[in-house]
Amino acid sequence: MQRRSVLRRAAAVGAAGAVGSTAGCLTGAFESEPTNVVLGEPEDQLADSEDLGYPAYGQSFPEFTLPEAFSDEPFSSADRDRPAVYTAFYAFCTAECLLLMGGMANVQATLAERDRLEAVDLVGITFDPTRDTPAKLEADAEQAGIRHDHERWHYLRPESDERAEEVVDDLLGIGFEKTGGGETYEFTHITITFLVNPDGVVERAYRGESLDVERVVNDLETVVDADA
Repeated sequence: MQRRSVLRRAAAVGAAGAVGSTAGCLTGAFESEPTNVVLGEPEDQLADSEDLGYPAYGQSFPEFTLPEAFSDEPFSSADRDRPAVYTAFYAFCTAECLLLMGGMANVQATLAERDRLEAVDLVGITFDPTRDTPAKLEADAEQAGIRHDHERWHYLRPESDERAEEVVDDLLGIGFEKTGGGETYEFTHITITFLVNPDGVVERAYRGESLDVERVVNDLETVVDADA
């Protein structure tokens, strides 16, 4: 991890200069320098990491195990040896999640163009496992343009609605609430996408459904190169 530490310090110096020219982007300074990170402090984070309701820059990403949607094989967030991008969604969403998963598809395509796709994991966790069957997720992938059959793409489908709440809401801090009834219910929810390094530390927590694909890919490449 020596190279990662060097890159982290260099990135932090660059970020410090940028913050000086964009005063007001952060609501407060980080109280202590995070360890085992590559990227510098994010200029657009809403608050100090410890004050947010979800894992953010420099914090440990939660450990959990969920089944892969198409194989039922267990996927563990703790058993990874490469950077990963995680987000949560539900496939029946026609607004935020549609944009979000389209962005994830573009991240996947851009990584493939740059011959970096094998070096990362891309993970989408449904918090609506009752309706998000493998067939529905396959249709969602086709609509979004996701290559779901690629070994580095993972659709995770919790075993129950309760398990989805435990992981997505309680552990990841991605709050969601069911609205309506019957089979046409929807969810109000927030949208967060995490970039996690191989040490299980959050490098970025991107807010919003419109991913900045170039930024995500560039951040990923920096983290990948630090482990080379």
